[in-house]
Amino acid sequence: MGLFHFKKQPEKKQPEKQPEKKIPSQEEVVQLWNNAYRANPQIYQKKDSDALLGSCALSEGVDTLLPLHPESTCTANGKPIHEWILSLVSITEQRILGQMEYQEAMKRLRPFSLAMSKDLILIRAMTHKELDGLFEGLPRQLV
Repeated sequence: MGLFHFKKQPEKKQPEKQPEKKIPSQEEVVQLWNNAYRANPQIYQKKDSDALLGSCALSEGVDTLLPLHPESTCTANGKPIHEWILSLVSITEQRILGQMEYQEAMKRLRPFSLAMSKDLILIRAMTHKELDGLFEGLPRQLV
């Protein structure tokens, strides 16, 4: 029997540390820009209408260059395309998570942007959770 009676305290769980997000150097950003997937805008005719709809896709895990204002740079047979959407694609689940109005998507993607030019924005590779989180407060439309 000892003189001191120490009761072993249960270990306190430390909160999980989030990995530090390294800010890429300018040289790394240039390399990412040059190697990024360049989104290829697609044009569709809306059902039961002559109106056109433009669409770009952003996939999980892929550095992507997206046009900032496709409505001012893309036309179909000389006709402007006023309505644009961004489709968010999950590689993990192999499905489209949803679609949102393009300029709303651009606002929500700003925190994930690595660089911008006059016409393009470089979005870093995003996780499934990050893509899914972009829909907070929005319906998950599928056009």
